[in-house]
Amino acid sequence: MATGKQSPIPLNEPYRLDQSLGYLLNRSADIVSATFADILKKHHLSLPEWRVLTALTDGNDQTLSELAAHAGTELSYLSRVVLQAQDRGLVLRFTSAADKRATRVSITADGRALVREVMPQARALEASWLHGIPTADVDTMRRTLRALYHNVLNSHPDLASSGRKLTVARRMRKRSDASGEDGPASG
Repeated sequence: MATGKQSPIPLNEPYRLDQSLGYLLNRSADIVSATFADILKKHHLSLPEWRVLTALTDGNDQTLSELAAHAGTELSYLSRVVLQAQDRGLVLRFTSAADKRATRVSITADGRALVREVMPQARALEASWLHGIPTADVDTMRRTLRALYHNVLNSHPDLASSGRKLTVARRMRKRSDASGEDGPASG
């Protein structure tokens, strides 16, 4: 390594799937998404709709591009998700006063009420995943995952040529750089 630091990955040891960071993250993400999707389904919500609603409760209205970066969703897909949420009365879409070409999205009172209804279940589920893990370790894990996220986004200079998922990653990196964050705190 150019930095002189020892690699956290034992490069001279045999590869073990159960020790692979990608494998562990992917397995955890699959289980987290599936169990949370079960809760959302009871409220007739998808995970992308939930991300849109919670992203909008974080602050003011956002453009579709800002929302796509915030929610970690491809813009064309997010546009359909927003239309569905608008049809259900959960969000409003309107033309930006500053840029007539841009569409902005805001959450409605019904959308906020739905977030308030689901949030205790979301927090209880997250608490069950973290049961028995000391708070300091959870804080360290979150910082580490944000740093990992930032490293992954910045480790691919050729993002533009790498397809749809990396297009989302490029938007998210741009948002992360603009805000000074290490990336989104939650999925």
